[in-house]
Amino acid sequence: MRLLLLFVALVAAPAWSAARPDAKALAALPNLSVHAPNFVASGRLEAGDIAALRKAGIRTVIDLSDDEETPDFDEATAVGDAGMAYRNLPIDGGNGLTRENVERFDKLVAAAGDTPTLIHCGSSNRVGALVAMRAALIEGQSLEAAIETGRSWGLKGLEPIVREQLAAVSARTRSAGGKAGPAQALRFPRIAMAGGVYAMPAGTLMPAANLEHRLVIDAASGDTTAGGILRRLDAAARAVNLYALAGVAPQRLKVAVVLHGKATSAALDEKSYQAHFSTGNPNASLLGALHEAGVEVFVCGQALSHAGYAAGEVRADVRVALSAMTALVSLQADGYSLIP
Repeated sequence: MRLLLLFVALVAAPAWSAARPDAKALAALPNLSVHAPNFVASGRLEAGDIAALRKAGIRTVIDLSDDEETPDFDEATAVGDAGMAYRNLPIDGGNGLTRENVERFDKLVAAAGDTPTLIHCGSSNRVGALVAMRAALIEGQSLEAAIETGRSWGLKGLEPIVREQLAAVSARTRSAGGKAGPAQALRFPRIAMAGGVYAMPAGTLMPAANLEHRLVIDAASGDTTAGGILRRLDAAARAVNLYALAGVAPQRLKVAVVLHGKATSAALDEKSYQAHFSTGNPNASLLGALHEAGVEVFVCGQALSHAGYAAGEVRADVRVALSAMTALVSLQADGYSLIP
């Protein structure tokens, strides 16, 4: 019997080893990470990468990107022609981080079993986001443990949304006495990294789509979200997403933010923020996204001087105002509604 068990173990050992992808053969893939026993994650694939996948022993490819992201490369056909299985679950940035997609992703991972499998998107950010949400919602990891798991798979810019989604699930669970409430997903129609909103049923009072809307957000608080960004900047992103959800065209919406008080430092550029705080500006990406969405961000010149910051240290997409007081008065005189 012992000889038989030894024979079985010796036969089984090579099969287990064969289930581990050859990471060296995949070294050229962007943002590569290896996860025992049989998974690897990466950024976008190109036609020249397919042979390397096969050489590395990959047998299944799970693609989280949309065909439109690589119009000149038919990944499904290329992977299939190389004798590998291809699975596609398109994740549209923050909008795709839903409970339903997490469950679909979990089924794909379970179906892969011990098969050497590559999971990829454009940068591995979406991979890490789904892995983090799966770790929390399916495997029961704590929020911080799930975030760390996601980071090891490539989670970066989508982390604030992952935190917001998981916090929303936790809140529903508490309000339902320990049982998860309705799993309506947050949506991010214009700004994908912050300011998630929920769809409302027909008959809900909505902003008029044929009118111009102007609002200014008074941002003096230093309070931050679970993702580490200023809550008032998150509120600005939420305003943009709310009006987009209501069908208001971008050219009919004007949003301004006035930074002052404890929010002043958010206006600093990366180099200056690093010099003052020995870390990067956690609001940098969101400020860039707000600028791209047409949001005007001002910072109080008086607050800058009081804090010891120079006007030359302010980001290029943030405008210095004489003061927060005068900026708020001027904007309201120009038809902006104050959001305190």
